[in-house]
Parts: sequence; C-alpha cells; structure tokens
Amino acid sequence: MRSSRTDWKYVVDTLLFLCFLGLAAVGLLMAFVIPEGRVEIGQSKFFLGLHRHQWGDIHLFLSLAFMALAVVHIVLAWSWVKGKARALFGRAWKAGIGLTVLAACAVPLVFWLALSKNDPAYADLGMGRGRQGLRVDVSDRRLPEPSAAVPAPAPAKDAAVLPSAAPESAVPTNAALSSATPPAAGLPSGRAGQQAVVEKVHEDQTVAGRMESGTAEVVITGQMTLREVERSTGIPAGAIAARLGLPSGASADTTIGRLRKTYGFEMQALRDAVAALLEERRRSPAA
Repeated sequence: MRSSRTDWKYVVDTLLFLCFLGLAAVGLLMAFVIPEGRVEIGQSKFFLGLHRHQWGDIHLFLSLAFMALAVVHIVLAWSWVKGKARALFGRAWKAGIGLTVLAACAVPLVFWLALSKNDPAYADLGMGRGRQGLRVDVSDRRLPEPSAAVPAPAPAKDAAVLPSAAPESAVPTNAALSSATPPAAGLPSGRAGQQAVVEKVHEDQTVAGRMESGTAEVVITGQMTLREVERSTGIPAGAIAARLGLPSGASADTTIGRLRKTYGFEMQALRDAVAALLEERRRSPAA
C-alpha cells in the first residue's frame, strides 16, 4: 500500500505536536521545578535522576527536531502556502512570504532588545565554589590561655581523611602550637607567639592558596566581598581596591565576581595584590 502525501502530513503533524508538548513540559520543569544557579542546602538540581543540564540538552534536541519537522511540514504543504499567499498578497506573494520569514527571524531580536544587558543579578549564576571554594577564616578565632588548652581528640582509626576539606586542620590547634611546634625564630613565645604562628599560616594560605602540607585551600573566591577579605586578612578593603586600580565608588560589600565583571580585573591580580600588601605589612617596622 503506497503512502500518500496526506499520510505523510499526518505523521509530520503528529510528531510536531509531540515535540511541542515536550518543549513545553521541559521548559516549565526548568523554570519552576529545578532550581538554577547556586543551590541551598536541601535543594537539588536533579529531577527523575537527570541533572538540570541534561534536561537542557533534551530541550535543545526537541527544539532541533521541531525546526526540522516544521521545514518538512512546509514542504509538504507548499501548494497550499503558495495559494494562500497569492490570495492575500496578489502578485507580491513572494515578497509576502519573505516578510513572514523575516518576521519569524526577528522574534529573538525583540526579546534581546526588551531584556536588560549585563544585569549584575546574573553575574554570579553558574559560578560554583568547586574544590577551590573552601574558605578558612581565622580572623575571629580566639585562642584560650595556654593553661586552659585542651588537646583535640584523636581521630577514629577508620575515619576517612579528605585532602581537599579538613577545615579545622587548616589552623594549628593549641596543643600543636604549644608542644609539637617550637617557637619560630623572631617570634615571641607564649600566647603572642601562638597568635603570630596562626597569622603566619593564614597569610601563607591567602598568598599561595595552599597550606604548607600541600592541601588546596584557596581563601579568596568570587563569592566573597572585599569586606570579607579585609576581615580574614587584616588588609583594609580600600587598600586592596586602590592596589587593583578600582575607582573610589567601588563597593566593598559587592561580591568580587561582580566587581570583576564590572571593572575587568582577574582573580590572580587580586590574589597578587593581597599577597603584596601582606608582604608589605610583614616587612613594615610597625607590623
């Protein structure tokens, strides 16, 4: 039994309808069910076992299939399209079809013109913390008196040690400072010496992004603000901004990611600036 043009139209139109339903369902799913950007505790970007990016891929493939089927649909109905164009535009029916195609292509341009450009609200979306997002902030840690120091409990035998985590081991404990670590040359002993050692380790983490043991522990990330960098390093936010060449109106409470997008500096330039300021403070006679 030979298939007629009408049969092919029925198959193509059915597939077009299924693609349309799939596009609508996945679009609503990504808009209202699966969160975008950085997620909070308890949220997940997985739905029915698929990640948000995988659902995005499905949406893309359905869009490509829809466009291909739409072209086939127009080819199969070309006689009807020409007849309706002649009835509407007369002898200028070809120009009418061309204007219709241009209008369809202009739809994305209309949305582009209507939406705001370089919106700061979207600057940090997609900038995950990753392994280098771990922060170690010892600025507010208070060391008790040496007499009241309590050694940390020994880890369990079967406890797993994660090389990229270990936030508590990033700062030497009182027991380690008082017994295992001798006073460094040029540093005072007692409580003042302990605090100096803590500051020295913290500065090393800030400058090199690594602990002396080699564990990756970057403390300056795009999600931080210059005010947070000031609290964790002791370097004034204004001095950091001046070293980077930022204008006086740059807010110290805006995330570094947004400042980087606005003023065009690199994260490595920021880390180098903080490192240089820490070195100047360490060499200063008043330090």
